Amino acid sequence: MHYTIAMGGSDGITIDNVKTFSCLVWSDGFDMMSCSHVTIRRSFLRTSDDCIAIYGSRFTNYGDSHDVTVTDCVLWADVAHPMNMGTHGDAVHDGDVIENIRFENIDVLDQHEFQSNYLGVMALNPGDKNTIHNVMFKNIRIDALEHGRVFDVEVKYNKDYNPAPGRLIENITFEYIHITSGPGEEVSLVAGYDSTHPVRDILFKDIYRDGGKVADLSAANIYVGDYMSQIRIVQKKTWPAAAVIQLFSSAIYPVSEVNIISCQNVQARLVSQSDLDVLV
Repeated sequence: MHYTIAMGGSDGITIDNVKTFSCLVWSDGFDMMSCSHVTIRRSFLRTSDDCIAIYGSRFTNYGDSHDVTVTDCVLWADVAHPMNMGTHGDAVHDGDVIENIRFENIDVLDQHEFQSNYLGVMALNPGDKNTIHNVMFKNIRIDALEHGRVFDVEVKYNKDYNPAPGRLIENITFEYIHITSGPGEEVSLVAGYDSTHPVRDILFKDIYRDGGKVADLSAANIYVGDYMSQIRIVQKKTWPAAAVIQLFSSAIYPVSEVNIISCQNVQARLVSQSDLDVLV
């Protein structure tokens, strides 16, 4: 293996301002096995395998992985995934849990992968009876892909590595994802493995493609397969300033209960964004 940084059974790790380039086979960037309380920030990775991977048990490391935060990074995967989690775990002892993971303010320059088992800029692919839950991807900007897919949320049985399929994916949020279309982009996929190994509670919020907001899963280029429940795609409601002023110009609220916004030297009083939302 040719990892830039390999973490195993570690707790309380911070990686800050690391730049890495790799070209050999299986040259991952930052991989963690059975790790907790890991912070990765302000780093650049161009790798010939996964840029950042989060697993359960692997090699001589045993246990869950949790509380991992990755922020302010630039990722470029010539092979495999920019962001990957879940493949490896302790299938002999009923799997591991990978939870409380956050990727925020990430620029993805490319994915260049043709093997169908390894597509996905943001890949949640639990095998080995693993469970993935409570994951947030926020403010992710993705350039046109040479070849890959943006989202791959699948409970998998990857026979190259797994003696058993993963168990469950749940409570995953993708928010403020900006995608630039390219000829090498395949359809994204969300799917369970079977009825006892499902995917559930997936939220796509404020997804943009080529600068425009995406209104539905088809426009987001996402296919929903079997054994999937509770998937939503929503857009934050926006109000033109003139409409807000017109709606509330005759309303008077105590100063302690309002927020003041201004537009073109005109002030309007609003109770909260939630009060606007109920008017839709």
